[in-house]
Amino acid sequence: MLRQITSLTKRELKHWYRVKIQVFMTIIQPVVWLGLFGQAFNIGQLFNVPGMPPGVFEEAFSGAPNYFSFMAIGMLAVNVLFTCMFSGMSIVWDRRFGFLNKLKVSPIPRGVIPVSRMMATVIRAMIQVVIVFAIAIAFNFVPGLTGLSLKEGFGLAEIAGSFAMLFLLALGFAALFTTIALAVENQETLFGVINLINLPLMFASAALFPTTLMPAWLRTIANYNPLTLAADGLRQLAFVDPSPVHSLMWDFIGLVLFAIALLAISIGMSRKLLSNR
Repeated sequence: MLRQITSLTKRELKHWYRVKIQVFMTIIQPVVWLGLFGQAFNIGQLFNVPGMPPGVFEEAFSGAPNYFSFMAIGMLAVNVLFTCMFSGMSIVWDRRFGFLNKLKVSPIPRGVIPVSRMMATVIRAMIQVVIVFAIAIAFNFVPGLTGLSLKEGFGLAEIAGSFAMLFLLALGFAALFTTIALAVENQETLFGVINLINLPLMFASAALFPTTLMPAWLRTIANYNPLTLAADGLRQLAFVDPSPVHSLMWDFIGLVLFAIALLAISIGMSRKLLSNR
């Protein structure tokens, strides 16, 4: 079974990196988000006004020295979401061209099909995360731009913890969107469902803005959004005195439960969906 998953995962990755425009977009998208959105909305100056009590900005923005640093850490989680939301697109095309039917009649477990798509998506998401992180750090060396500032002593332990949390987030979202792709008939419907889920997940979270600035009802929802769990945990690893939404252990446990639950649901539903289609 492992060999079958590996083979189909390699197939998915080959389809990705052989399309040069997709590789180009993987690199250019973080530049656009960080270079335009991050720099244009570097709203830290709005909070550092004369007479403001010391520490108010740092408390609201999880200990980040500026808004760009706050946003750049959150963008790691957002890029995972953006990458994973198209994890099922290849399933739609394989169904259209008949390759999915060939897989269904082949002597492999049905669960191999969605798991291989998830693994390929997770690998792509982690590559994207590395690119975003590197660009955010590199902005420190570009005159006129604000870059990602990390706490002193940020090292291998913090990097490993950050990538572990992002891996769990990617696994959960890949399972979710892969299952959705198996349940729909065409790409138009898939795009509609993706947009319906994507935007509320992104904006009702602490990825781009602090939950303390949200209305109480929205803050309650946002505090348990998996994007918030990931962004909150990452900021605790990246900044000093981050004023966390949850403890680091709770963020990690929440992401583990999120990934396990979505993976189990995806495998169970995928078998049923693949047997009926």
